[in-house]
Amino acid sequence: MNPKPWPRAIVLFIAGAAAFGWIQWKCESDPKINFLPHEGETRWIIFPAPVDARTHPIAWIDATFRRTFSLKSKPQTGRLYLRAAKRVELKVNGETVEIPTTRNWKQLSTADVSTLLRSGENTIEARVFNNDALPALWVHLDADAFNLRTNTGWQASIAGSSWRRCAFAGEARDPGPGNLLFGGEKVFEAIQKIWLEWIAFALIAILLAIAIRHWVSQPDADLSRVQMFIVLGGCTAIWLGLFWNNAGFLPFVSGYDSKDHLAYIKYIQERHALPLPNEGYEMFQPPLYYALSAGVLSALRMSATDDGAVSVLRALTMLFGVANFVFVFLSVRLLFPRQALAQLIGLITGAFLPMQLYLSHYVTNETLAATLASVSIYLALRALSSEQKSLSQLLSLGACIGAAMLAKSTSLLMIPAIFGAFAIKLLQQRSGALDWLRTLGSIAAAMLIVCGWDFIRIWRHFGSPIVGNWDPAVGFPLWQDPGFHTAADYFRFGRALVSPMFSGFYGFADGIYSTLWGESLGGGLSGILSRTPWNYDLMTAGYWLALVPTFIVLTGGAVACFRFVRKASPEWFLIIGFSATVVVALAFMTLKIPSYAQVKAFYGLAAVVPFSVFAALGWKRLTNDSRALQFSLLLLFLLVAINNVAAIWIRNSSQQHVYAAIRFNDQGQADRALVEASEATTKNSANGNASYVLAAILDEMGKSQDAIAECERCIALNSANGDCHFQLAVSLAQRGDLANALPEANRALELLPENSQANNLVLTLNLELQRRNETLASSRDAIGVTPFDANLHYRIGLAAGQFGDFDMAANQLAYAFLLAPGKTEHEQKLRVALSFLQKTGDASNTIRELESLAVSSPKLLDILAPFRQNPNSNPPEPQ
Repeated sequence: MNPKPWPRAIVLFIAGAAAFGWIQWKCESDPKINFLPHEGETRWIIFPAPVDARTHPIAWIDATFRRTFSLKSKPQTGRLYLRAAKRVELKVNGETVEIPTTRNWKQLSTADVSTLLRSGENTIEARVFNNDALPALWVHLDADAFNLRTNTGWQASIAGSSWRRCAFAGEARDPGPGNLLFGGEKVFEAIQKIWLEWIAFALIAILLAIAIRHWVSQPDADLSRVQMFIVLGGCTAIWLGLFWNNAGFLPFVSGYDSKDHLAYIKYIQERHALPLPNEGYEMFQPPLYYALSAGVLSALRMSATDDGAVSVLRALTMLFGVANFVFVFLSVRLLFPRQALAQLIGLITGAFLPMQLYLSHYVTNETLAATLASVSIYLALRALSSEQKSLSQLLSLGACIGAAMLAKSTSLLMIPAIFGAFAIKLLQQRSGALDWLRTLGSIAAAMLIVCGWDFIRIWRHFGSPIVGNWDPAVGFPLWQDPGFHTAADYFRFGRALVSPMFSGFYGFADGIYSTLWGESLGGGLSGILSRTPWNYDLMTAGYWLALVPTFIVLTGGAVACFRFVRKASPEWFLIIGFSATVVVALAFMTLKIPSYAQVKAFYGLAAVVPFSVFAALGWKRLTNDSRALQFSLLLLFLLVAINNVAAIWIRNSSQQHVYAAIRFNDQGQADRALVEASEATTKNSANGNASYVLAAILDEMGKSQDAIAECERCIALNSANGDCHFQLAVSLAQRGDLANALPEANRALELLPENSQANNLVLTLNLELQRRNETLASSRDAIGVTPFDANLHYRIGLAAGQFGDFDMAANQLAYAFLLAPGKTEHEQKLRVALSFLQKTGDASNTIRELESLAVSSPKLLDILAPFRQNPNSNPPEPQ
């Protein structure tokens, strides 16, 4: 007799509550987690800098927030409550307010400011410092009946920029015109372009669905060996066809951190040794994939730097992907015996999941790790379904888990679920201690023998068996927008159904959905123009189609939990436990590393077996043995699969030629880049991007007159094309025609206000024309667009010094030094600017401000020391 289900329900509830509570506690209390805690009606504010896809160095940068308000009379009480991310200097009406020092920037600080407030106009000014995100401020002031809170009525200036109205930190920032991330296809516009293709896909799907229904004449039976061979062979053939078609269009190193992955392989090939995590950006990864890739290339007498090496490595990734969906199918078959249609639903889901398809075209360790995880789950399910587990089964399972760990350390997420499943099995069998030791000990021993040596190697050098490139000990101190998260990021969804490209900026669910059912991150190349040339109209429209399988998968997950509560099953514990662990881990990693690029569904690619299982289970539950519903949902799965393949099928298009032109140009192959750009304009003469790229290549080749002619042709077709106005300004400036270049640059900036290059060009032209006020004003505007650009601060510092504004020069050169301390010219020019500033006799305020900025930079404090008014005074201590 089965025990009552309510104890299991309570256990599941407690486990979920514990996971949620732990994450919430980390968010609210851990200062190392860049999460802005919510409290009451007061909201966090930030400087409204544009979203920036590029990485930024870890360095303290300040933003000043101010608000002027009026009081009818001097208040009797004045209590100010404050939080700042992460350090703050506060003034009320010009008087410094002492804020109690805390070890945790999230803790609420209070101060009595009643004596500083007055009748009439009052001003609060907070200078906030942060080193790995935009500075953020939270203020609530109670003065008698008057209340003041941080909101968009405040103004802010960051790193000496122009003043702007603040933005709420909890609201998603939209990339504006000129931003690298601006643009991209909109769902409803895409549907209008591809609806004829959808009709064709639907007809194909109908024919396939009818064929499957006739072919699988007995849905309550397993597929025969011949049928299995046909369906797996058919899926493999589609993968091979996709790979063959796309290979000619992608002769480049592309994909997420692909150059760093190749550097890892090259290291092993050349040194015949394994690197340490601090020897390269991706070298924190376990070595199996890289050693295997190096071995294959060496066997073919190729180097990682050879042109053909990328194709070989992509072929290797593709083979791993094929193996992955094969084991997905075998796992689904174990869980759904004698249910042929459910098995096919699981196969279709696993084989044609977009993140599976697009990753197979890149040099990456993700697919091998996911394949080994799928094999491990299959072996675990096989062992769990056996009454007597042989030692070879257990050792094979342990070795496969160890290999998965040796491919990617996140594979450890499946270990608790696998061991928990075997524990449930042992409990159900009332096994003795020796059986427990034999089962769990054999798995653990084989796993540690396979992978333990590498984790011990890392532990010996870094004091931890697992380190990432985000770990300070590794030596790659970088951060990426947004740099922090709020609760709203985890409770909103919908942008992926409207404008999916880079929708991870809008929230966790949008980022996961848009990288699960398409490639919204463009191959990791941080920009719309340079993204991998998939068919983005089909991909974008497909996000609406994907709502159906998403709902079915979620239904399957809910049904699996319900069934497990009713009857404990070790197999279903493995599926549910692993998938839940992956979801929690994905959410936590986005908190630990609050970057838009961290929100990637394929970080959970190892859980493709549970995902496909839930699809099959949800399909079964929703159809409920109804032949009409079975046919309808099978048809929808087939339609989604066809659309997914077509979206990744690269076509000979203007977009593809633009992509190739950019990549060839980056590789220094200007002649080939020119051919591709010319072909792009030939295929679509109205493509503004193609004209812009062609003109830029012509200009780089010294053909400025041809570049000017192309830009003028483009502008004649579309006078609002800011890119062509920008390139026309560049080409005119190259010819020395600065007077005509400046209006074009200003027009480009008007059309592309978030284009950092346009901002830099306007600054440069104003400087060349010796327009002092315009140069300094455009400098401050440019800082507001890219406040973490060391080169920009350096150029502005030089320009300010040239015009005799040594206060601005010293500040900007100090920012340049902090953001790029390794450049000696930054230090040299800063010392020169400080020496000139000192001669003006008004250096004391500037030095004090710079000392506040430099509290975590001993080198900058050392530079400032000779210029301090009182050499014996101490700089302020960091909070």
